[in-house]
Amino acid sequence: MKFITSLMLLLGIGAGTLWAGQFGWGPLVIVNEWEDKIPLLLGSPWREPIVKPGPTWRIPLVEEMVTLDKRLQFLDADPVEMQIESERLEVDYYAVWRMSDPLLFRRSFPGGNEAASLIIKRRLKALVGATVGRMTLQELLARSELIKDLGDTVRKDMAAKGIDIVDVRINRTELPKKALSAAYDQMREQRRAISREYRAKGEREAREIRAKADRAARTVLAEAESQADLTRGEGDAKAAAIYAEAYSRDEDFYAFTRSLAAYRATLKDRTTLIVSPDETFFRYLASPAGGESGEVGGEGSETEVPPVATELSAPVD
Repeated sequence: MKFITSLMLLLGIGAGTLWAGQFGWGPLVIVNEWEDKIPLLLGSPWREPIVKPGPTWRIPLVEEMVTLDKRLQFLDADPVEMQIESERLEVDYYAVWRMSDPLLFRRSFPGGNEAASLIIKRRLKALVGATVGRMTLQELLARSELIKDLGDTVRKDMAAKGIDIVDVRINRTELPKKALSAAYDQMREQRRAISREYRAKGEREAREIRAKADRAARTVLAEAESQADLTRGEGDAKAAAIYAEAYSRDEDFYAFTRSLAAYRATLKDRTTLIVSPDETFFRYLASPAGGESGEVGGEGSETEVPPVATELSAPVD
């Protein structure tokens, strides 16, 4: 029974020691993969940092283990506002860094990662301002080689402090907020000017197209009317030739039909005419008194058209 109790006690002490080692307590210390530990004796490093993951030992109550994070750190710096050519711009940038030498890092930044980030941010701000200030706007927007050299420059400065600068990038270049509205107004006005130019050009081309279409239409109509006149003239000439040929076969019948056409156009119901006794207009109509054709009333008398004239006013087939 005592053996079991002793065994349980030993197991408990071992488990407690392992648990305490996770937090740097007790003689057993666990070093994780993402960290380095610096042994301090009376507040000063006295042996090499522990950089390999796994268990290690320390002197309880005398030796202190300082843990340093060696993972990649992302630094999102505040934008830098500067004058580039005629534009006032905000340049936003970031840096990726990590600890490279635990002892140098501890000596340079006793405050840890926060103090290191503050120093890196100040150094980058000055370096970005000096580098970007020498560039043109086109070079800045094209991310020229000067920007790519930022990482090398700050890497040399920070290497002596136990920091490895992995990357430095400019990720955004834009106008300050107070200048955005004015810039947008200017862009809108430029777009309006371009749209007005396009509309004026379109209206000018539309007028030219309409003028060409009107000229073409007038030309087509004139040609059509000319062709129609020629066709009508040819038709009238052929009709006249046909009529002349038909009427030349019997001239008396032609005179008779022309007189009937004149009667239709002239004589209406209750028509009164004053004509000379020898007038030939009614030569094809009988006299009211039964006289010969053409003897209509006395000289200078008022003559009423006989009923036969009214009957002849109807079309004759």
